[in-house]
Amino acid sequence: MAIAHAQQPVPTLGQILTHIEANTEQYKASVPSFLCDEHIVSQEIHDGKIRHETTVEALFRVTRSPSQRGVLEESREVKTVDGKPAGNSRLKMPIAFTGGFSGALEKFLSADHRQCFDFAPDPAAPKPKAGTAAFIFTAREAAAKDPSCASIQPGTTGKFVIDSATLQVTHIERTVPYPIGKDRDVLGTASVDFAPVTLSDKSFWLPFMVSASTSETPKTTAFRFTAHYSNYHRFAASSTILPTTSDSSTQPPSR
Repeated sequence: MAIAHAQQPVPTLGQILTHIEANTEQYKASVPSFLCDEHIVSQEIHDGKIRHETTVEALFRVTRSPSQRGVLEESREVKTVDGKPAGNSRLKMPIAFTGGFSGALEKFLSADHRQCFDFAPDPAAPKPKAGTAAFIFTAREAAAKDPSCASIQPGTTGKFVIDSATLQVTHIERTVPYPIGKDRDVLGTASVDFAPVTLSDKSFWLPFMVSASTSETPKTTAFRFTAHYSNYHRFAASSTILPTTSDSSTQPPSR
């Protein structure tokens, strides 16, 4: 006798967003403070060729704020710069970026900001790998007048990919207008790639790569930042950690 199995209904976009938002809140509420190894390559690029490159090895830390619930703070202890001991000098790179761990999902895929964007399946995405789905988002024009969207830059566009089984985000990227000096044609793009990591016998989806770049124009060189993360473990001892820059890419000079 044949047994018919009811096929699971395909979730709507709204249901997918609700589940992702719940995952984002769960991450903010439960991820412990942790340390990981960070490898950075920061480049200045002109006419497609690398003009200047800095490589950094660092100990990267994410800590839960003791004063603000759900707030995660990023910092790094620089070990070497271009293969040499860092010493006490201030880290200088062509371009730097922070926020991949503490704000990438909350800013674009949280319940507090859903009204700031229009979401849709990504029509330009190549055929997705089995078990994944891709979507795009665009900042709504009306969001510029919404106080809850004050942190969303007008003209923001982006895309994200999810693991269909868990509805966890595996990739997110955004592009924004990024004027440098008087050059208003520069665009800034940043992306984060996630994978499951076990901390204290519990699985969390954490970044394994963070990238940021600016476009090249006749007035301004391009800049590119790529960081890889590995060797995650809970933070349980005191260390001397140097603060990072602000929660964004640092603005390179125009040429």
